[in-house]
Amino acid sequence: MNKIRSIIILSGVLLLAGCATENNSSQECYSIRQFKQFSTPFFESYVMNVRGNTKSRVDIYTQLQYRNLRFEKDGNGFTALYTMFYIVRDSANEIVATMDVDRPISLRTYEESVSQRGDSFLQSFTLEPGRYTIDIESVDNHSKFRSRSRKSITAIDYSSGSFRGSSVLFLNTIVPGERGITLRPILPSSVSILSDSIGVFQEFYNAQQNDTIHIVQRYRRGIAGEMDDSSFPHMMPPYRTGENHCASENGPVYFTAETTIPVFNNSTFQSIQFYPLPRGGHTLIERTVVMRRNGIEDTLRVTNDIFRRERKNPYSVSLDEEVSVLRYILREQEYDSLMNADATGRNARINMFWQERGGAERRKEFLRRIAETNSMFTTCTDGSRTAMGIVYVVCGTPDGIDCKGDFIESWFYNVGDRAYSVQFRATDEKNHTFDIVPFSVSDILWQYSLDQWRRKL
Repeated sequence: MNKIRSIIILSGVLLLAGCATENNSSQECYSIRQFKQFSTPFFESYVMNVRGNTKSRVDIYTQLQYRNLRFEKDGNGFTALYTMFYIVRDSANEIVATMDVDRPISLRTYEESVSQRGDSFLQSFTLEPGRYTIDIESVDNHSKFRSRSRKSITAIDYSSGSFRGSSVLFLNTIVPGERGITLRPILPSSVSILSDSIGVFQEFYNAQQNDTIHIVQRYRRGIAGEMDDSSFPHMMPPYRTGENHCASENGPVYFTAETTIPVFNNSTFQSIQFYPLPRGGHTLIERTVVMRRNGIEDTLRVTNDIFRRERKNPYSVSLDEEVSVLRYILREQEYDSLMNADATGRNARINMFWQERGGAERRKEFLRRIAETNSMFTTCTDGSRTAMGIVYVVCGTPDGIDCKGDFIESWFYNVGDRAYSVQFRATDEKNHTFDIVPFSVSDILWQYSLDQWRRKL
């Protein structure tokens, strides 16, 4: 059994706090929102269910990177100001709560304003049990740009006397203080920045004195599809990427940790545990909690999908990543030549390929697009291995985007006086994974895009 660091908190825990009026917000196409992250106050959010004093409480954790805001010089530093708007609607689409909050940011240096650091805060809503949608919008008060997101949530009924648990909250670290400890959450999409461990916070309700709580944490490797190199369709659209994304079939367990905790009183029970980081790639984190009382057991189960990049910097591209995307613009002989060389030889041959096609600057442009796909389209696999990511690298930013709900998206590209479309269909709505609709890519568009990369200058 692997060792873990475990902290059991029996008193109050301080969480990041904030507060936020009504603002109209509509759902955008998934890819539009992803493209906007480089020019708008793009944010990530995570919803946690906990028990409030009399009702359910929904906590919304939000993180927004400084590089997505416009900073202005102010004296000896730089300042930015953005506003977050929230609209909560019930299952009948009636507005039940609204909130807005201003977030002023002051930094000392310009370098901080373009770094991967960011602002994090918590907004809470007390709701009756039921299903809700929450529209969230960020507005940069200097640039006037905005970004929107919509989340569907369920406020859990904690009023019964049965053993229940909150959602899981992942942690970067904890900070002790005079009033207790403050949790520093990490959103699932940001776990790649962690160095050596990941924390897990969870509350348990209706446990009684002399009960025991047994927690089992498992990491399970998700199985992704593999593509046979011998059947790879070189210089063709990525109809088959070889990736099964957030696969429903999962591989073997590669980490297990178990903890048994005695309950000393009848109050809400809070647990913080730190575990080793999951391996790089897609991992399903399975958490099983068993409450034992007088020979009777009650079990809770929670699962989370995590994708962790081996490289902490999302804009750093490995040689293997570069080669995996290059294969879409290389002839079969060119790709085979790369694969038959060692790492040094591959790098030299890639340099030779680009030498007649714009040189180092052209290669940098190719790598920049790969890095951007990893930032925009990574879910349970690197963005550069997804259909949307590959189309973006090869064809560039589309001239137009249309979508039909969360199921179908169409990207439009202008070539001469005609517009050509690439159609994507959702394979996993929850994790935003898409495949290309078979034969939806025009040969004219694809060949034109390949020629833009391959033409000699």
